[in-house]
Amino acid sequence: MKQINVLFLDDEQKVLNSITRIFADEPYGVAYAANSSQAMSIIARERIKVVLSDHRMPDISGVEFLHKLKAQCPDIVRILFTAYADLSAAEQAINVSEVYRFINKPWNPPELISAVKGALNHYDLVMENRRLFEETKSKNEQLNLVNCKLKVLYDIQKDFSSTISHELRTPLASIKAGIDIVMSGSAGQLTDEQSNFLGRAKSNVDRLNRLINDILDLAHLESGKTVLKIKPGNINQAIRSVVETQEAVARAKGLYLKMSLDDQLPALAFDPDKMIQVLNNLVSNAIKFTPSGGITVSSVRHADPNEIEVRVQDTGYGIKEDDMAKLFEKFQQLGEAHQRCAGTGLGLAICREIIRQHGGQIKVDSKDGQGSCFYFVLPMDERGKQ
Repeated sequence: MKQINVLFLDDEQKVLNSITRIFADEPYGVAYAANSSQAMSIIARERIKVVLSDHRMPDISGVEFLHKLKAQCPDIVRILFTAYADLSAAEQAINVSEVYRFINKPWNPPELISAVKGALNHYDLVMENRRLFEETKSKNEQLNLVNCKLKVLYDIQKDFSSTISHELRTPLASIKAGIDIVMSGSAGQLTDEQSNFLGRAKSNVDRLNRLINDILDLAHLESGKTVLKIKPGNINQAIRSVVETQEAVARAKGLYLKMSLDDQLPALAFDPDKMIQVLNNLVSNAIKFTPSGGITVSSVRHADPNEIEVRVQDTGYGIKEDDMAKLFEKFQQLGEAHQRCAGTGLGLAICREIIRQHGGQIKVDSKDGQGSCFYFVLPMDERGKQ
C-alpha cells in the first residue's frame, strides 16, 4: 500500500476524479479533501509532504487555508491553483502563505505531475538538510565538549610535567655531583669496573637532565611563558655560530659540515638564542643520523612570498614515508633501532614551536636511504625590508 504523501483540496468532485486518474500510477499515495476540515484531519493522520489547494473554496480561500497550514505545519510544501486569473491571490499566496508554486487551471497532466514531483523532492531535500544540520550540530557540541576535557587534561599534564621536572632537578644535581666526586678519585682509587659503572650512571643522569630541560622548555613555549627576545639581525650569523660549534663533532665522525649562505640577506627580526637552539638541534640531528658524507646548511631569500629560508641538508639514512607524519610530535624516536641515538624525542617538537612563534613553518623533505633536508621559512617584517 502506498504511503500517502500528497493532499489535494478542491470542492469539485470532477476535479478530484481527474486527479485520481492522473496520479494512479505514481509511487506515492494521494489523498483528497472537499473542505478545509477534511484536509486538516487527513494531515493529522498521514505523512503529508505536499498540499495543493484550490483558491476558490466555499468555507475558506486557498490563500487563507495555506496561510493557516504554514502556521501549523511549516514544513509541508504548499501549492495554490485556481481557474481565475487572480493576480492579487497569486501575490498573497507568494508573500503571505509562502507557496512553493502557483498553478493555473486547467492544468496539463504531465506538468502537474512534474510540479508535484519537484515539490516532493524539495520537501525531502529540506528534511535531509535539516537532519544533516542537526547531526553536525550534535557532533560539534560533542567535539567541543571533548576538546574542553582534553584542554583541561593537557593543562593538568603540563603543570604536572613542569612541577615534577622542577622537583627532579635538585636530587639529580646532587646525584651528579656525588658521581663526579667519586669518579675524580677524591673518595679513593677506583677500579676499571667501578669507573665503567659510574660512567654509565653519569651518562644516564645527564640524559635525564636533558629530558627535564626539554620538557620544561617545551612546556614554557606552549604555555606562552617563554617571551621571545626579538630583535633585528642577520640569520647568517646564527648559522655560522652553530656550524663553527658543530664542525669538530662532524669532523670527528668523518663528515663534512659546510655552508652555502646568501650574503645579500637583509636584516630579519628573530630571537638569536632561540634560533641558535633550532639550528643546533637540526645540525646535531643531521650529524647523528649521517654515517658518511656530510651536511650542508644554506640560506636564501624568496621574494614571493617575502621570506627567508634556511635548509639543513644531509646525506644520511633518510626517513621512511610512514614516519614522516610523526617527525615533529613529542617523544618520537624514528628509524631502525641501530640508527637511533640517545635523545629525548622532544627536539623537533621544540623547534616547531619556536619557528611557529616566529610566524614561520618548519618542514622536511626526505626519502628512506637518500638523506633528509629539514628547512624552515621565516617571514620578513617591516624592519627586515630595509
